[in-house]
Amino acid sequence: MLRKSPLKIRSRLKAKSKLKAKTPLNQRSRRKMKYDAELERIKPAVKERDGYRCILCERPYEEIHHINYRSSAGGNEIKNLCCLCWHCHRIKIHQGKNPKEYKKLLQQILSERYGYEY
Repeated sequence: MLRKSPLKIRSRLKAKSKLKAKTPLNQRSRRKMKYDAELERIKPAVKERDGYRCILCERPYEEIHHINYRSSAGGNEIKNLCCLCWHCHRIKIHQGKNPKEYKKLLQQILSERYGYEY
């Protein structure tokens, strides 16, 4: 039975780990900090635009929602953000049965009120 030397095993593990993490952790955290700072800068404009109310049910807003999700390359543009109450945000959109229909509804509401193109 042939045995592999520990040096070969270590080099294979290093090669796999390099493929797995394309960007270093400190760069990813810097990118996230930059993204979050940009979001904090634009939040007051979104709140004022929507009148501090949920755009679906007109209750006081509690959360800012990305219409195109951040994981799907949705940015922090003002046309991609809206104010929602907790119930609409969590129950209807993120845990609901038809999130794509709500996405279209939110886009329709914002395009009717403010003339955004989607």
